[in-house]
Amino acid sequence: MQEKWQEIIPRIIKGDQTAFRELVRFYQHQAFTLTFRILGDEDEAKDAVQEGFIKIWQHIGTYHPGNKFSSWMNRIMSNCAIDRYRKIRQMKEVKMENYSEIIEKIVDSGPDLKMDNKEIAQIIRLMASALPEKQRLVFILRDIQGMDSSEVQEVLGLSDTTVKSNLHHARRSIRNKIDRLFLLERRQL
Repeated sequence: MQEKWQEIIPRIIKGDQTAFRELVRFYQHQAFTLTFRILGDEDEAKDAVQEGFIKIWQHIGTYHPGNKFSSWMNRIMSNCAIDRYRKIRQMKEVKMENYSEIIEKIVDSGPDLKMDNKEIAQIIRLMASALPEKQRLVFILRDIQGMDSSEVQEVLGLSDTTVKSNLHHARRSIRNKIDRLFLLERRQL
């Protein structure tokens, strides 16, 4: 697939809008998934994707053909999502529901409590949203988005050590919160 883009990108650099639309169609789902994981809001994620593709169009000449295009694109998309996230936080104090309240509601649902994967994923996303920004981004990209460490380094512009450290702290924090959840759950039974 990388070879296909190596042929198309020079056309895009020359201003071929048809080639660019093909690139957008191919990568828009991947871009949306990444930005949605970072922002947690569908409309904001769509706006970040649109901004990201505009930046790609404007800066396609800076792409180095020896590099993996998807990594270059992911870095642009994640930067757009991070910028939007920061603006949202500055414009209004984002008051996300306290995950402990949601957990208590789930636990209070009765002694026959059995969480399905969807509920567990929701809880983990809520827990991740409470992490410091770098930890949250590394955790989302690595453990939720499924990128390998080198891709996370490239997308976020962080060193290997910084990625590993932030991932370790994020996982430990979430693990501690999950342990407290299951302790609370056992008390209810």
